[in-house]
Amino acid sequence: MTAAKLKFAIDDGSTNVKISWIDNGELKSLISANSFRKDWKSAALLSDKRVFNYAIGATKYTYDATSDKALSTTHVEYQYDDLNLLAVHHALLKTGIEPCPVSIVVTLPITEYYNADDCQRNEANIARKKANLMRDISLNRGQLFQIVDVEVMPESLPAVLTTLVDSGVSEFTKSLVIDLGGTTLDMGVVVGEFDEVSAVYGNADIGVCMVTDAARKAMAAADSDASYLVASELVKRRQDRDFVSEVVNDESKIDWVLQKIEEKIQELGAAVAYEAKIFARNPNRVYLVGGGAPLIADAVREAYATLGDKVMLVSQAQSALAREICCYHAEDADAA
Repeated sequence: MTAAKLKFAIDDGSTNVKISWIDNGELKSLISANSFRKDWKSAALLSDKRVFNYAIGATKYTYDATSDKALSTTHVEYQYDDLNLLAVHHALLKTGIEPCPVSIVVTLPITEYYNADDCQRNEANIARKKANLMRDISLNRGQLFQIVDVEVMPESLPAVLTTLVDSGVSEFTKSLVIDLGGTTLDMGVVVGEFDEVSAVYGNADIGVCMVTDAARKAMAAADSDASYLVASELVKRRQDRDFVSEVVNDESKIDWVLQKIEEKIQELGAAVAYEAKIFARNPNRVYLVGGGAPLIADAVREAYATLGDKVMLVSQAQSALAREICCYHAEDADAA
């Protein structure tokens, strides 16, 4: 078996892939957006612009940031399909490292990683995820990384490992971790400094895609068909009027488009807060992670108003999980 030269921690979410690795003792991270469509692009006119044309079996795909024909990744089956394989390899290429044999640690939503009936590892899903990422894929006029080993971890909870260790919590502290991604809402209750995980919960029907889909529909009504990536960027940069004017063609409908987005953000926040209060009514602390965390922070703070500043938005919430997994495995390697 080919030996891996490097190990990458990859939070391969449906909207973005977050990847972290250690380079000469330094932790490095990047975020790679998912936006793929079928068929290939023609070569770029500018010599410094690279085209990423992939093939999986007989099917051709290309990375296309702006196409309204970009394929949807906001569904749980994404975790096991061609688009997930494409997203992981595309993120590896974006590191700028020369392609080589690598081992990777990837993630699954809590609802996929654990069995609903007994909260034990769903070995069938874990094996399915591994097998998907070991499949053959090629890059036209380019070389890809060779994935030689795949490990799978659950989403959300590892994202607060360092935060909890540095927070001075007691062995009796119950911390609720809320991870809102593109497709799923994952939650867990951690006791002490990760002394144990007392409960986990996931909802595959609540995610940032609720807002992104609303943004795409509103943009289409304003003569502005857009990819999921562009719609997601509009949600993030909705306060930037110049950017909004660039992507929404009918300027008379800009305020209406922004209103539709804000309404959906409020709806999303209310849904997450409701689910959280049912799952963990009175935790001692609440930590928000994941790409959707900033969108729901106010709603969650209001739901747990008595906790005050103990409801915390984790720094760089979107990439926190990949960073923590990377550090965790680096420490394990040093201890070995």
